[in-house]
Amino acid sequence: MSLDASLSRVVLIAWIASALGLTACDRERGPPPARVKQVFHLNPYEKDFGYSQAVLIDKTLYISGSVATDQNGRLVASGDMAAQMRAAYSNIRRTLAAHGAGFDEVVKETIYTTNMDALLKASDLRFEYYDKERLPTTSWVQVQRLVDPGFLVEIEVVAELP
Repeated sequence: MSLDASLSRVVLIAWIASALGLTACDRERGPPPARVKQVFHLNPYEKDFGYSQAVLIDKTLYISGSVATDQNGRLVASGDMAAQMRAAYSNIRRTLAAHGAGFDEVVKETIYTTNMDALLKASDLRFEYYDKERLPTTSWVQVQRLVDPGFLVEIEVVAELP
């Protein structure tokens, strides 16, 4: 086979492959698979207040900002940043556990505080919940106030379930 014949054959094969590839792109694709949204309430008052403690989509669990409240929605540990953080993390732990997860599955954490200096002083208590070698991505934000003026901190997380 001559060089010209070989080159013509290669060009013809490339053209056929290209044409087949283009027709494959023209096929209509079906809709993406449905993503199931499951809503979770940690405490009964959450529905009345108008929010979900968590929403699960596929294997991603989005946990709303957790604050220092008891099961009736009442503020606990007024004026004590460390105690409020522990209470918020305790509520997060309960929500994670209800989904068969723990803090190792948390991939993103956002902490809102009305007092950054107090948060910085109490920040080491995070290691009671997270492994220092496997920390989630974290953002700390100071805000003017939270939904209840007595709240000093609110923590929201995103977890990837096993």
